[in-house]
Amino acid sequence: MVLGHMDPVNSLIEIAGPLLLGLASGALFRKFVYPRVLARLGVLARWVTSAANTWVLGVHLCIALGVAAACHASNVVATLMWLHEHLPTPPFALTQELLHGFFLGATFFSGYYLAMFPSSDSEEEPASGTV
Repeated sequence: MVLGHMDPVNSLIEIAGPLLLGLASGALFRKFVYPRVLARLGVLARWVTSAANTWVLGVHLCIALGVAAACHASNVVATLMWLHEHLPTPPFALTQELLHGFFLGATFFSGYYLAMFPSSDSEEEPASGTV
């Protein structure tokens, strides 16, 4: 199968699957694990819940979206050409299948990072006291 020629339904499923899985994983982490992590951090939890950390999360989201866009089947050939021209030769082969894996991973992390954004300013405060 050539990754560059996909019908629209498969392309939509391929994007929505990892994105929804990432959203679900991030939401479950945020609901069940994150409060415990904050409780264990104690006073250091302020750093994790700061506005600066939210900006860093936004940067990670932008990077994941950029990787997903660059490695999508519609851009994979151009991305491979750019990588071969601008990077030293890696110890492994850069293939369409490898970039397809990067696409799936980046799409998953895009959903995960979206779910990790705080929904309100007061959301972090009650969570830091739970065990």
